[in-house]
Amino acid sequence: MMKKKYFFIIISWAAVLACMGAIFFLSAQNGNESSDTSGWLWQLLKLPVSEAFLRTAAHFLEFTGLSVLVFNALYQTFGCIKPYVSFAVTSAYAATDEIHQLFVEGRACTFSDWLVDSLGAACGIAVICILIFIKRGRFR
Repeated sequence: MMKKKYFFIIISWAAVLACMGAIFFLSAQNGNESSDTSGWLWQLLKLPVSEAFLRTAAHFLEFTGLSVLVFNALYQTFGCIKPYVSFAVTSAYAATDEIHQLFVEGRACTFSDWLVDSLGAACGIAVICILIFIKRGRFR
């Protein structure tokens, strides 16, 4: 039983680190590479939205996913729900991501990007908390 618990803890934190690594890799792309990546995705999806909207949505969804992974890793590790800690970790990583972009050619550190990232984190955590409350029968 204990081996299974440790396995889930290790897998959970590995998923957090993999997501953080992917975000770091995408943030390390210079301005032209980043535009090429989002432009390629925009062309592939053929969505009736601007490329700028797609980039903002990508920021939001990256950190929504990261917050869910952090929430799960904290739950697996400590066995209790820690939404505020999950938000703080994810929002702090979003801040370091923006600072990282200061050192990448053609990228910028913006408060609005951090805000979008943090809002994505809050939404991810809110959805997970709502699902947990529903599963536990709190809304019946």
